[in-house]
Amino acid sequence: MSCKDEDGLTINMDEDKLKVNAADTLTIIASTFLLDPLPTAEKDVMTVGNIQDPQFGKMALSSYFRLSTAELSLNNLPEDITYDSLSIEFYYNQYSYGDTSKALQFEVYRVLQDIEPKKLPIAIEDDEYPVFVSEATLYANQTFDHDPIALGRTTVYPRPKTDTLKFRMDDNLGRTLFNMAINKDSKLMNNDEFTDYFKGLVLRSDGNGHAVVGLQDSVKVRIHYSYYSETDGKKNSDALVLGMGPRNYQYNHIVADRSGTALTNLTEENQEVATSITDYRTFIQGGTGIVTRLKFPTLRSFLTNDHKALSKATLIVETEQSLIGNQPPPSSLLLLEANKYGTPTAIVKTFTGEAVANYQALSPTGAGSKGKYEFDVTSYVSKYGVTSGFDESQSLMLSLPIKDLLSSVQQLSITKNETKPAIKLHLLYVNY
Repeated sequence: MSCKDEDGLTINMDEDKLKVNAADTLTIIASTFLLDPLPTAEKDVMTVGNIQDPQFGKMALSSYFRLSTAELSLNNLPEDITYDSLSIEFYYNQYSYGDTSKALQFEVYRVLQDIEPKKLPIAIEDDEYPVFVSEATLYANQTFDHDPIALGRTTVYPRPKTDTLKFRMDDNLGRTLFNMAINKDSKLMNNDEFTDYFKGLVLRSDGNGHAVVGLQDSVKVRIHYSYYSETDGKKNSDALVLGMGPRNYQYNHIVADRSGTALTNLTEENQEVATSITDYRTFIQGGTGIVTRLKFPTLRSFLTNDHKALSKATLIVETEQSLIGNQPPPSSLLLLEANKYGTPTAIVKTFTGEAVANYQALSPTGAGSKGKYEFDVTSYVSKYGVTSGFDESQSLMLSLPIKDLLSSVQQLSITKNETKPAIKLHLLYVNY
């Protein structure tokens, strides 16, 4: 007996009966879709600012948070201390979107209601929870009453690559907190009592801003005081410090105004807009939850007819959004599986576990305006070829990666190809 090595992989069929083909003209129904309000708590960033865009409209972002007395030490205070001022400090995290060469006005207000997470609603029938929500949290559309009079404000030219945003706050509040500290008021000694007394703060940016900046989820409220040294009589300065409360009570509130744009009718009550209304383009935007919804009505019949075996499936998405400027296209995109209600329930991955598609510039230098994203969707499309176990009422959601979807305001306009969006499903298959 003997063995013989064979090169390659063979099947018991005449090669003349095998034909490798490609297709990229399958029908894709694309639309712009608005997800339910997004959870924006515990995202490690406070996003604040205003931005305007002719395609997306206006967006205003503010950040709510609680304070904590954990850093406050009332023991061993010097004798005869005198109140000086009250200040607040935030710290840039280097994120920005829009034109930071123009001034932004920041204002801080006292919150008058308890900042409380919202419990997940009870699922109805076969509806499911979004892939990015698992417990009670705070959502982008939640608001809590605040005092209409600002505790402090400043106008700056934001410098996201620097360290600190600092401005002075109301002296009436400062003196109140100072006297409470001198008297060792229980509200400052017990953090729960303090939260009942002082619900929190909201940082906003009013006016006609042109940028959104990111701040670390950290804050220092300093009660500045001074005193004279008993040894040398010199004047010294110090401060009592209040810090950021629990991170799960810090969230970013987002208000979108799409009036006057092609997306005017995109609302929580009307979550989908056809491409015939948006000049055959579709859109994606972080924070607000705008995604592009994709359906493939003829895909199953194509795969199951004429003895086809799928080899590879690639989804190609094109944009003309320029890399040059302060609103470049996202560096990567993600595909989400969504149920018939439009709820994202899973992330589409390749056979090797990869999920995102990176931006590819179509010009040799990378400086042009045309670019694309390519997804290997072979694993997902393969499900269409089976006769059971796959619900054709599902769809795909073309989105920013989860982290960016929930904590940034990046946006993408998908270009058009005559009378349809420039989105193509390329199939490589074998006829046998």
